[in-house]
Amino acid sequence: MVISQVKGSCGCTQPEYTQNPVHPGDEGEIKVTFRSKGIAGQVVKDITILANTVPTTKILTISGEVLAVKEK
Repeated sequence: MVISQVKGSCGCTQPEYTQNPVHPGDEGEIKVTFRSKGIAGQVVKDITILANTVPTTKILTISGEVLAVKEK
């Protein structure tokens, strides 16, 4: 498998991924960093993966809750 592109749904979602081909039995990695500054509450973000697979596009969804910072 060759991952040609991984894109986050917005600028706060930054993906990094295995650049080399992933051969059968091997493993690759997609790491996503979410920057929550200025965001509070429920969040849902999509990660779009383009690869030489069928189908060629796969969408992963991450979700969670960002808690507001309590002021001292």
